[in-house]
Amino acid sequence: SYHDYGASQFSDMSGNNGDSEWLEISNNQMYIPTAEDIGRKLKETGELLMHRVVKTELVLTRAPDPSKRNLVTAKTSGPRGGERFRIVTYNILAEIYATQQQYPYCDLWALSWDFRFQNILREILDACPDVICLQEVQADHYETHVYNALSDTGFEGVYKQKTRASMGLAGKVDGCALFWRRNKFHLVESYSIEFNELAQRQATQVLGMNPRSEECMAYLNRLSKDNVAQLVVLELAQPALTSRSNRDPINQVCIANTHLYSNKDFPDVKLWQSWQLLQELETFVMSRGTNLPLMISGDFNSTPDTAVYDLLSRQAVHPGHPDVNMNNNDDSTPSILPDAMSISHSFQLGSVYNTVIGKEPHVTNYTAQFKGVLDYMWYSVQNLRPLSAAPIPETQVLTKHGEALPSTQYSSDHIMLISDMQIMGGSSLRHNGT
Repeated sequence: SYHDYGASQFSDMSGNNGDSEWLEISNNQMYIPTAEDIGRKLKETGELLMHRVVKTELVLTRAPDPSKRNLVTAKTSGPRGGERFRIVTYNILAEIYATQQQYPYCDLWALSWDFRFQNILREILDACPDVICLQEVQADHYETHVYNALSDTGFEGVYKQKTRASMGLAGKVDGCALFWRRNKFHLVESYSIEFNELAQRQATQVLGMNPRSEECMAYLNRLSKDNVAQLVVLELAQPALTSRSNRDPINQVCIANTHLYSNKDFPDVKLWQSWQLLQELETFVMSRGTNLPLMISGDFNSTPDTAVYDLLSRQAVHPGHPDVNMNNNDDSTPSILPDAMSISHSFQLGSVYNTVIGKEPHVTNYTAQFKGVLDYMWYSVQNLRPLSAAPIPETQVLTKHGEALPSTQYSSDHIMLISDMQIMGGSSLRHNGT
């Protein structure tokens, strides 16, 4: 291996070396670049390469460390509860979407998966989570990078890819991944939800449509967007014991992880997906006794002014909300939603960030085209309590290394949400008046 002795950190990136002097730095079969190589180019030659010369671009320095995410403690007080755990949710931006066309402001090398993965992994591990909900995890990268790296650091996980076929090559499709720390939790149950399948069931079994009818085809065409959700029940590896203050300790928690449809012109589809997810969770949780704590985390692709947010936070949607009345002025859009009064659920859910900080973050997704809140962590208020949350960095911090995300420092266009939760059980359930 040689490095370009005449190149500097400010050399042009064209690969045009002229008559630069090359200095031999190793004659081993493997060479790992060092800090002294930063800003210089490497070239390799030898028998293994059939005496061809292979030149690299400039050796890059390690990305800046992720900014320290300090947690803000919740102001709410109440009796001592049970076990605590830290949960994060993060849309990590799949490689198939991380293109120069989509993010022209980000250097091409900073969009490469190998570079971004190291940053993302560092950021996740730096948060010291017990539960990790990830979205936009590419199927091949789950196998080659994500599972192995997190397994090596003490996590077990499950994966569910989107329903559609991969984009050309095997594994080039994204999905959701859910991990838990092995010494904290054991897996009790694991299920996945395909919204395409729920649409088929709703059309034929609930609404009684003829599968071959135009009405049914239009309904399914509107709803079949390949999105998925994951559902696990985790049990504490070291269960809480009965005590005077906690006579009936809860030792299990249900975690749901989802990524809803992204197109802004389909708010009715996102609302339908949220409603169906809540229906599925209701059936699941109720069948296991009503005291199973629940968290629903992920990328909901819905801002706080949407009917999706209303449904999750208020158990219902307003009949006059625009998202519920999409087809009033457009006959070409099939009606996929039932009467607004039927779109409801029985969970009493709180938003972690809204509860802890008093409002939703200023952004969770920060690109040149869109800046807003799309990601949330919801919890069942009668048996879970958020103790803290990590505020989203200010705009000047997010844009320190680029005009928007992703950048050399932030390797996704989303920002990770982090929270400490506490399981409330037995006599401590009355802290919130439920």
